[in-house]
Amino acid sequence: MITPHSSEPRLPLVHRIGVRLVFSFAMLLLAMMVLAGFALARMHSASQELADSGREQLRIVALNAQIGREADSSARQLLHLLSDAPRDARQVRSGILQANAQLRQAVEALEKLLPPGPQQEAFEAVRARMTEYLRASRDTLDWFEAGELQRARATLADDTQDTLALLAAARDRFNLAQEEAAGQAAAHTQAMLRRDRNVVLGLVLVALAAGTLFSLRVVRGIARPLKHAERAARRIAAGDYRGRVDVTTQDEVGRVSAALNTLADAVGERELRIHRLVNTDGLTGLAQRPRFLAEGERVLEAADRSGRQAALLCFDIDRLKTINALLGFDAGDAVICDAALRLQAVIGAEGRLARVAGGTFAALVPSADTDSAREMALAMKREVEHQVRWQGEALDLSVTTGLAMYPADARALEPLLRHAEQALFEAKRLHIGCAVYALSLEAARQSQLSLLSALAEAIEGGQLHQYLQPKLALDGTLRGAEALVRWRHPQRGWVPPGEFVPFAERTGRIGPLTDWMLAQAVCTLARWQREGLPLTLAVNISTHDLQDSGLPGRVQALLARHGVAPARLQLELTETGLMASGEDPVAVLQALCDTGVGLAIDDFGTGHSSLAYLQRLPMHELKIDRSFVTEVHADARRRELLKSIVHLGHGLGLKVTGEGVESAAELQALRHAGCDLVQGYHTGRPMDLAAFEAWRRHRLLQADTAGMCHAG
Repeated sequence: MITPHSSEPRLPLVHRIGVRLVFSFAMLLLAMMVLAGFALARMHSASQELADSGREQLRIVALNAQIGREADSSARQLLHLLSDAPRDARQVRSGILQANAQLRQAVEALEKLLPPGPQQEAFEAVRARMTEYLRASRDTLDWFEAGELQRARATLADDTQDTLALLAAARDRFNLAQEEAAGQAAAHTQAMLRRDRNVVLGLVLVALAAGTLFSLRVVRGIARPLKHAERAARRIAAGDYRGRVDVTTQDEVGRVSAALNTLADAVGERELRIHRLVNTDGLTGLAQRPRFLAEGERVLEAADRSGRQAALLCFDIDRLKTINALLGFDAGDAVICDAALRLQAVIGAEGRLARVAGGTFAALVPSADTDSAREMALAMKREVEHQVRWQGEALDLSVTTGLAMYPADARALEPLLRHAEQALFEAKRLHIGCAVYALSLEAARQSQLSLLSALAEAIEGGQLHQYLQPKLALDGTLRGAEALVRWRHPQRGWVPPGEFVPFAERTGRIGPLTDWMLAQAVCTLARWQREGLPLTLAVNISTHDLQDSGLPGRVQALLARHGVAPARLQLELTETGLMASGEDPVAVLQALCDTGVGLAIDDFGTGHSSLAYLQRLPMHELKIDRSFVTEVHADARRRELLKSIVHLGHGLGLKVTGEGVESAAELQALRHAGCDLVQGYHTGRPMDLAAFEAWRRHRLLQADTAGMCHAG
């Protein structure tokens, strides 16, 4: 800690802010001077090279022109010698030889001056034509000196003039080649200048980057620590002594910040941790959805380049919620980790694997076609499925798979993943191991989306209807009913409950539907209570309702508002729903039990609950699933099983109801098994309230008539 009376040693020069600023700007100035020197040197070099090239080009042009002049001079003097027979023939002959010698010298000078390049070929043609011309000129002089004037003139006309013309044509071609070479040289110089300009520009950018870096270092070394120190000081002044700032320098700012702590480091570490959490799953170490989408796009690009397809597989661990509910989340985590390890082992180096949800994994792998992808998915499913040992418990690990193909089903990874998830949901719905995405699933999804909005309108618009199915004692006495919901859509007509109720559960919209059912049921109970009818009414609630801590309060308020005795209302929960509840439902169930309503386990025998788990639940009734009732009279073993379930329920202190009674024989079997209540089409079909009242009155009338006949 720095105290007002502490004496601090003088700072070394290297730690002083002013020295660092001077040094930084000196380095930047030095960099700019080096850059300017380099630019001037390159400009001088380019200028010198351009001047040398220009002088060379002018010299070449001059020599080429000299070749033409000397050749023309030699030819004119030959013509003068042979046509006019001058008196000074010797002088003319000397002039011809001198012109030819100068012609040869000009060609030799041009050869020495000419640089290697494309114009060499044109120059060789000029030299060849010059040689031919000198030979023809010499032949003409030889005939003239031999006195063969006619032969000399013929040679001049037929040979010398032709070679002179060829020499002129060769010079023209050389001029064109030289112009092209000059253009290339100019282009080369321009390219060099552009390159130098880019180099200079790059160096300027480097200098600017260096200056920016120096500025950032100054900001980091002075402004930012001061700002952090100010903020930390404000927090400390407000009583938050946890605020600290990191001391990163030994300069004057560092001395001011020495009394504070490492806020910057804490923020950096937190950001790094958040970044890891967003992109990497902490439990399995696999990529999460954002990183998977980024890496998967590269796999799709590679598939495009190789002309292959790719398969996106979604794996979801079955019964994970049940494992969490029965054994705890540690057991569920063990199953997830084991599944991740096995999937990583079989996915291959070319594939990508991610954990995209709680027990859901996504794998992207190259594939030849859909059939191959399906076989691969089933093979991976077989490889993953096995028994996981956890704390002495044997847990069956099984997965359900959804498959979508690239590019047939989608051209980008995100919609491809969405389609694979739709296929997975379809596989879950149909209870099959693997489902392949099809366009019909998209159509079904659109239909469900429209159904979702229509369901909300149905609840508000009076399209839902309450139906009642009687619950009878074994002596035929009406004890109550189970409330069921029916939906009459204005356009679709009657929508089957098996279509919209599970859909509402999957989409999390079951809550408003449950509230509607409870309101209708309580209104009906209030009516029966006013009429003195001692009947109960059961309402089904879902897995999502069990996770709603506000449900018990709403039920209690609804009963109080209508003055209905809580014992008249019964809430039914399926055994499978209890097992699939992500959170422990005991707290909500106990709160419901405390309101005084009855609780029943519906469809008992279809789930995977244990007796220890059932003992924890505050239940009053157990309803045997219809699968144990159908044709039970025809099989002695099934009758014994039915009797065992009834005894189990009675042993737990529960009332037992048999569901799905379709015949008198089944009713008799339930009577022998000792069931307390029955319901089914044989005892009474679901009907609306008016039909239920008419049915009830008819039964009372029949009972009264039978009693009178018996009395008579």
